[in-house]
Amino acid sequence: MSRRAADRALDRDAAAGASPPVTVEVEGVSMAYRLDTGETLRALDRVDLRVPAGHFCSIVGPSGCGKSTLLMLIAGLYRPLSGQILIAGRPVAGPWHGIGMVFQRDVLLDWRTVLENVLLPVEVKRLPEARYRSRALALLERVGLGEFVGAFPDQLSGCMRQRAALCRALVHDPALLLMDEPFAAVDALTREKLNVDLLRLTTEAPKTVVFVTHSIEEAVLLADQVVVMGPRPGTVLRAFPVDLPRPRGLATRGEARFHELVDEVRAVFHTMGLL
Repeated sequence: MSRRAADRALDRDAAAGASPPVTVEVEGVSMAYRLDTGETLRALDRVDLRVPAGHFCSIVGPSGCGKSTLLMLIAGLYRPLSGQILIAGRPVAGPWHGIGMVFQRDVLLDWRTVLENVLLPVEVKRLPEARYRSRALALLERVGLGEFVGAFPDQLSGCMRQRAALCRALVHDPALLLMDEPFAAVDALTREKLNVDLLRLTTEAPKTVVFVTHSIEEAVLLADQVVVMGPRPGTVLRAFPVDLPRPRGLATRGEARFHELVDEVRAVFHTMGLL
């Protein structure tokens, strides 16, 4: 499939609006874990957060503050100790089919080809393979993996593997994309390339995105709002609207407003004594 054909295929998906973005509301959510020692570790404390439909929300905070736990709660994989989470106005009671997830590691299956890995959610959800095979090929072409659909994960670079993981998360056209430090394990140049891929894909087919990262610059570049969480037990300290115009690219990093926003977010960490 050519790049132009891939663009047309993705444009048709976006025009069809099969999975419109959804709102995410986190209301007074607390979470705790029981350790092997019998002690209780409080991970989150009365977290309040609202992500409007179609918005990109980046979450930054110190290690161990509960960012990943919050994503698992939104995904319905954990249940909160107290409070509730609403997706599209409905309480989350368990895993929801309209979510795509990308983790820090690509977790591709070594015995499956790139295309077979991308189509895994389609198989699990028992969706019509013929339709989604075309979408999978279009996504892979769009991120530069069109020539590698028959390759196996061990034949790919780290950047290519993570691009395949991103395509896998998007293949079923989810309304909500959850990303847990997806680019943390790659080098700086690869990270910039992946940022560009993500900006392009979420512009072409808007999604509600909740993105966890340790990089303030990455958070500002990608997001409509940046949420800063404090040390464990994690809670929301500040939420910064990001008023940088879209579409964005790496050149956005050179804009004065970009640096102002980065400094504003960084100042919160200075106040906490973490920088």
